Formats: sequence, C-alpha cells, structure tokens
Amino acid sequence: MPISIKFLPENTLVDASQDESILEAALRAGVEISHSCGGNGTCGTCRVWVREGLSALPPRNEVEQEMAEDRGFQPQERLCCQNQPCSGLVLEVPHDDFED
Repeated sequence: MPISIKFLPENTLVDASQDESILEAALRAGVEISHSCGGNGTCGTCRVWVREGLSALPPRNEVEQEMAEDRGFQPQERLCCQNQPCSGLVLEVPHDDFED
C-alpha cells in the first residue's frame, strides 16, 4: 500500500513505498530536490524541514548524524536520501537550495 508524503510549499502529494528513499519518491514524482551527491548523504543538499511526522521517522543514521553535526541541523532538518517514507509526513523543501 502506498504511503503519501506531502511536499511544501507546492502542496504536492507523492505516493511512495517503503522500499525507496524519500528522495527517490520525490524525484520520481517530479518534486525538485537538490541531490548533488546522488543520494549518498555526503552533500546535504536534499535537506528538508519536517513540518509534520517527525516522531514517525527513526533516529538519524550515522551518515545523517555526521552531516547534521557538521552543518548544525535542527532536529526537524532531515536528509531525504537517508530516510524511508512513513505515513503522515509533511516536508518543506527550502527554496534557498535553488537560488543562484
């Protein structure tokens, strides 16, 4: 059964499955999320703000934790490439990732 994730600010609903990352689901649905390292968790450009559902996500894995410490992420800042979809997620894609 698909899991729906809402991406803000466009209010895009994306159907995802448990066997893909949030980044993979977003890209497949045409949501613009930067990912210069190809989803390996080394660039931090797929960072999103979790507006709803943070408690449903697991604790950060080692890769995400290292990035969070290096960049000073807040608890609600997570990497799409390092997390799997779960019900009730509302994620905001920061616009600063796309500005020149």
